[in-house]
Amino acid sequence: WQTFQDRLVIELRLLGIKTLEEANAALPSLLQKHNHKFAIEPKMTDSAYLKLDPSIDLKHVFTLRNYRQLGTGNTLSYNGKCYTLAQPASLRLDAKTTVEVRETLTGDVFLWHQGQPWALKETQKPQRKTSGSKKASSASPRKPAQNHPWKTTYDTTKNKRTTKNSSFQDAMYSQHNSYAEVTW
Repeated sequence: WQTFQDRLVIELRLLGIKTLEEANAALPSLLQKHNHKFAIEPKMTDSAYLKLDPSIDLKHVFTLRNYRQLGTGNTLSYNGKCYTLAQPASLRLDAKTTVEVRETLTGDVFLWHQGQPWALKETQKPQRKTSGSKKASSASPRKPAQNHPWKTTYDTTKNKRTTKNSSFQDAMYSQHNSYAEVTW
């Protein structure tokens, strides 16, 4: 088709064809012209197609294929859903076994392991157990008792130093008074 594909539009224009009906009518003669120019006789006239093996199920061939790891209980997650084997089977696989998941064109989901398909069914995701007891946490901050020294009120007026001179200091350090006059 690579030689004919690009040339087809040009050939239709040269023939003055403008509608789809005219193009469909002219197409057989254009194909005949093309085949006469480019066709090659095959070396073998036998058909190269093989008959389909009846043991092959095409719905298992034309599938979307992905790989998943099995969880406990032969469960797996695919497209946000949880699946398990549809029928209880002798197939028991270990957790974390990598298996192939095939989704058919009809939407059926199969587990494919060692060349065998195993039908899957959608199940509910297992709910986590919620324990009624509290989990251990860090200790709450401790508050001292009311009679604790940290809780007693502090007298702010007691033993307060000031930068102002008291009357005694004024009298003591005055230039005009002697020590004897100040000690009353």
